[in-house]
Amino acid sequence: MSFGQSGDQLEFWIENGALVAKPEAASTPGMTERTLLDRGNLVRVTVGETGVTVKWHAFGANWASLYFAKEWIGTFSGPYRLQYFISGWFTEMIDDPVSARNRIDQLIAKSDLHLSSRIYVRPLDPTTRVLPENLRRALEGGKVPQETSVDCSVDEETGRVKVERIGANSAIAKLWGMSPVTTPCLSGTSYDKAVSLAYGEVLRTGRPHYDHIYAAMMGPDGDVAWIPYQRLVTRHPESNGYHKLVSVVSELTPVEIAVV
Repeated sequence: MSFGQSGDQLEFWIENGALVAKPEAASTPGMTERTLLDRGNLVRVTVGETGVTVKWHAFGANWASLYFAKEWIGTFSGPYRLQYFISGWFTEMIDDPVSARNRIDQLIAKSDLHLSSRIYVRPLDPTTRVLPENLRRALEGGKVPQETSVDCSVDEETGRVKVERIGANSAIAKLWGMSPVTTPCLSGTSYDKAVSLAYGEVLRTGRPHYDHIYAAMMGPDGDVAWIPYQRLVTRHPESNGYHKLVSVVSELTPVEIAVV
């Protein structure tokens, strides 16, 4: 059995259905883990106090290696984190080994899947859902906390949306920081156009808008990850005829959108 140790974690590599030593290419300058998994047809398993992580590139991983991994991971205590790349990194947390094995089987069957979009939005009725705590408080209290929200201005003539303020404890700040020029704040992108569609409705009606969103976005490290979050959009109290503003509260949490 070949394995390595990184910090407090054990690291295993699987190739062609068998455990192998850590690839020498992993030490090559500029070699990213995604490229290594894709070109090497490898599966990487890490085991630590927080559970087990199975990581692979959907287009590159050898099926025999995934079959080996799914039957073998039950040797270790969960939870089981599945991280796989399909137009971006997906991350799923599963508590028990049987469910993890079943999910890997499903993902093997979808290894050649080509996604038609990089963002999926599903509007929902907030009165029929159990909302994350910060969204629920904002909806029931009618006031959006400054520290967890983001304010955006809307130019109704041009449709341009501009991020005016980022709360220090908002979802954007947690992932990208406070800069207004990070990936989710850029105006005119396909992501911006999709998520800002709800703003006009909120400004016209004054009613809050609740939805689930799953989007592939580039992170500060330059890699792309699929981010699931729930969102509440409300009309900003200072919004008026000349200055149209909405406040957005988001929570990084599972969503009712099945992308894969």
